[in-house]
Amino acid sequence: MKFEVLVNKQEEAKAELTARFVTAEMEYKKKRVDFENGARILKLGAGEAAKFTPEMARELGAMAAAEAKAQGLESLALQLSGIGPVFAGAACEGALLAAYAFDGFKSKKEKNNPVKIIACCGTAEEKAAKKAGIVAQNVMLARDLANSPPNTATPSFIAAAAKKAAGKKITVTVLEKADLKKNKMGAFYAVAQGTEEPAKLVIMEYKGNNKSIKPVVFIGKGITFDSGGISLKPSAGIEDMKFDMSGAAAVIMAVKTAADLGLKINITALMPLTENLPDGKAYKPSDVLTTMSGKTVEVISTDAEGRLILCDTMTYALKKFSPEIMIDIATLTGACSAAFGSAAAGVMGNDENTVALLKECGEITGERLWELPLWDEYRDMIKSKTADIKNTGGKRAGAITAGMFLKEFAQGVKWAHLDIAGTAYNMEGKAYAAEGASGFGVRLLLEFAEKKAEGK
Repeated sequence: MKFEVLVNKQEEAKAELTARFVTAEMEYKKKRVDFENGARILKLGAGEAAKFTPEMARELGAMAAAEAKAQGLESLALQLSGIGPVFAGAACEGALLAAYAFDGFKSKKEKNNPVKIIACCGTAEEKAAKKAGIVAQNVMLARDLANSPPNTATPSFIAAAAKKAAGKKITVTVLEKADLKKNKMGAFYAVAQGTEEPAKLVIMEYKGNNKSIKPVVFIGKGITFDSGGISLKPSAGIEDMKFDMSGAAAVIMAVKTAADLGLKINITALMPLTENLPDGKAYKPSDVLTTMSGKTVEVISTDAEGRLILCDTMTYALKKFSPEIMIDIATLTGACSAAFGSAAAGVMGNDENTVALLKECGEITGERLWELPLWDEYRDMIKSKTADIKNTGGKRAGAITAGMFLKEFAQGVKWAHLDIAGTAYNMEGKAYAAEGASGFGVRLLLEFAEKKAEGK
């Protein structure tokens, strides 16, 4: 990523293409290229000024980067002076994220040099533009992790990436498979039985506030490849199951960004990492597992494994860290993807204020959430005749019953669940989302952490 912020020095940019947002006279997303004083000027329609939103600025920034890339240009200047810090930051995010490309595994590198983005700001926009550079860089790192092939991005690889991301401000602890057994994490351990890759539970602790203040806990699902286990998935599209650790990638980079920005908040991030494969030692449908909480779970489908690694991680977080709030983020159910496509992720929780704040944050970052109910009637769908509960309620209300399952392990702490199955990769309709992994959740969780740091 090549990014530079110029303050009150627009004339020094000398970029090959300069983008301006034009209100009133041009409809939103309309564009034209003019030449002024020998400079190539891309004019982007912002529509009515009163209706202009940060997400619109993000999209226009992405359009500008795409135009520069399509023309084979090396540099793009965004004229942001006077538009205000919120819009300036969003525009920079959009341009930087749109310039992303992933080709690290090709033997012959394509000519894919990133376009240099130059933010031409007034003093009011400078801080927001610089912050956007930090945020976008970390979103792209999350994308890199999720886009990496599963024979590279193993649990050990992700654990090493978390240590690298931590720097000096974050403490990292890695629990091994033997530690899962020692802590009686029977659900997590069962999922890890079917793979030769050693499972990990990675814990990142950022203490940006008084150590006595309870942390916000983020938990990210980290199935580095999901075959479905004994309940084997169909072969069509199974290659996309490398993205089943997108929640873990988002959480790693969200806490890194919080530390990079020096947020006054304590965050503990936990990432349960394992493959889900159908080895001879793999767990089976009809097995009964004893979770760390003591609750027993009847396995109906080994392809409902995400909630099993998450439930033990939730219990571990509650016992070890006494969080103020706990949020899990996971590519959990195809049902959520079928319901919302890539336009929104699902959100559920046991605390109205937490859910409302997450939705507000999603509107700000463009990572929109829609709430699904956790009514008591859905609890009946995961009752088991053999154990306390079962790990799936069947095809009907699949996203909700998955949330209902996780609610069993929140134990009264404020908790919310984000199902990002439809938004973690191959997002449609977002100019800045990129092909493959989207990095969904990094900016959302960061925004939530900022709001909590502000006392909301």
